[in-house]
Amino acid sequence: MHRLSPMFEARSVAVVGASARAGSFGARLAEAALSGGFQGRISFINPRGGEISGRQALSSIRELDHAPDVAVLGIGGANLEAALVDAIAMGAKSAVVFDLCQGETVNGTPILTRLKDIAAEAGLPICGGSGMGVINTQTGLVGSFYPADHMKAGGISLIAHSGSVFTVLGMNDPRFRFDLVASPGQEIGATVDEYIAYAASRETTKAIAVFMESARSPEGLVQALKLAREAGKPVVICKVGRTEESARLARSHTGALAGSHAAYEAVFEECGAISVDTVDALMNTALLCSSGRIPGPGGAGLVTDSGGLREMQVDLAAETGTPLAVLSGKTRIALREALPPELEPSNPLDCAADLTDEFPKVFDRGLDILAQAPEVSMLGFEADLRDDYVYEPGLLEHARQLRARTDKPVFFYASFGQTHNRGIGEALAEAWVPCLNGAETAMQAVKAFQAWADGLQVEVETAPEVPLGQALPAHLDEAASLEVLSGFGVPGALSQVCSDAGSVAAAGQDLGFPVVLKTAEAGIDHKSDLGGVVLNLGDAAALAAAYAELSARLGPRAVVQKQASKGVELAFGCVMDPDFGPLVMVAPGGTLVELFDERQFARAPFGPGQAEKMIRRLRVARLIDGVRGDAPRDMAAAAQALSAFSVACAAMRDRVAEIDVNPVMVTESGAMAVDALIVPAQDAVREGAE
Repeated sequence: MHRLSPMFEARSVAVVGASARAGSFGARLAEAALSGGFQGRISFINPRGGEISGRQALSSIRELDHAPDVAVLGIGGANLEAALVDAIAMGAKSAVVFDLCQGETVNGTPILTRLKDIAAEAGLPICGGSGMGVINTQTGLVGSFYPADHMKAGGISLIAHSGSVFTVLGMNDPRFRFDLVASPGQEIGATVDEYIAYAASRETTKAIAVFMESARSPEGLVQALKLAREAGKPVVICKVGRTEESARLARSHTGALAGSHAAYEAVFEECGAISVDTVDALMNTALLCSSGRIPGPGGAGLVTDSGGLREMQVDLAAETGTPLAVLSGKTRIALREALPPELEPSNPLDCAADLTDEFPKVFDRGLDILAQAPEVSMLGFEADLRDDYVYEPGLLEHARQLRARTDKPVFFYASFGQTHNRGIGEALAEAWVPCLNGAETAMQAVKAFQAWADGLQVEVETAPEVPLGQALPAHLDEAASLEVLSGFGVPGALSQVCSDAGSVAAAGQDLGFPVVLKTAEAGIDHKSDLGGVVLNLGDAAALAAAYAELSARLGPRAVVQKQASKGVELAFGCVMDPDFGPLVMVAPGGTLVELFDERQFARAPFGPGQAEKMIRRLRVARLIDGVRGDAPRDMAAAAQALSAFSVACAAMRDRVAEIDVNPVMVTESGAMAVDALIVPAQDAVREGAE
């Protein structure tokens, strides 16, 4: 049994703070508790007793003759501690708190801290505070002050840190059908990952929609998302706090640390979650994913009643990268035979011929052919159908019967986002046909769903082993940093550290010309900014002259390095994210960073397959593959170097603050780190000094 099972599968509810006073919060609580048709036991608690909504209230939760599965605590912060202690004393298995939990207890402890301590000591899952509670549409459980009599059971479980999002999305449009709705708020006794994991375990949940400010249990989030992927349940996440100001507001709103958005995006990709930026995209994508069907390979097949909108959909698909099915010759022949001569066999397919008795039959044939085509992974249908006007009833019937045509995912959509089709959306929901509004939003949802389904077919690469106990040198200059990384398998340019003209000359002879001369004076991290790098020194005289000038300006300590072969420059980087640990970046390196402003992130460690995927998402990858007659560079070596770098980052996660390797030169026969800087963490600095 999952830890949250007693909360959502409750058979008894005690509503503390229920009231008979019309319009009061307590009255709303009582009315909401009864609104869902809950068949379990509901007990109202009010210090004055009396009758509430036709039920005799108890004056204290301690008067119960049973242990409630859920204690709904609809009271203010000053009384919450005592109420929670009483509920626990009565054996309550879970609780819901709505209050903001601000202020302090009588002994000066913050109320929120005290409640969290009580919950942790008792092992009690608590939803809230500063939230809207929980709803289970399957059982009619309503642990909220919002009534749920209008809600019908469906396949989406909505988990929203924001109470307003709970109501805006959960209570707004009947086309969205929910299994569970929960508002974890300040997560007094249960974190968002637990709600995701529980929803993923439910047969009735087909897709999980999450509006998230942050993860208080980062590793728990990773495990919950992987669990959902293994269960075949799409998780769609709208993560806010993407900007610095938004992150600051998130901290003030629920006390959540927003963390690095790049780290969250990397985690979502690693775990197979679908990331979106708006609540519109959140709900439309979750709605499309909530039928319980998974698209196979290929792309969407679309049938529309408009040639102009068909062209717009083609444009949008190209611009958003949405996969549309490429029709086979067999499918095109079948369409040609089924369509009037003026209509073209294509995808999207315009089936709007003359308005005769044959009009809906053309759509019928077109839908059937695309539904049966193996290259079509899901079937979409658009027609100008509105609540106040249906110009062809046969098309509305086609929409209602869409799911019956095929075992593939299906959806009805309207290109206009403000289409007046709330009633039609509800009617289609009864037939388990998602109704999406807005062509761009629909295309993005299709793209996300297809990518998620395709990801299920990709074997997850085993992460490389990470060696432990790696010591760091006391002084981490460029040469030492390159040497440390080479120990993990990151190839580095041959270098020698020198402190006088004689050792510089000897290094040039040992390494072989041409060489590069760089300052190695302490405190100079960005050498090129100070003119501390001299390239293409082809002989001993050039090296001696360069060293004389460099040492006079910046000091005698220098590095002589074998000049790397010409290649495509990449940059590797790593920061230690406070939530998710070492976060590895790859980007264009050297001067290319000015031409290509792009980066890819992933959590360390990862294998060469993930590394190559990251590199190939950069536009600079085209240079590595070879353009305009250039020979291709060694992509496999670049990927292996990036993977080895990720292992180094994971191994040193407790000893370094950040790592920068730039450039990494990718040549025709390998990849080599030319410059590197490891910034030790303060603990590592002190340890090295000792």
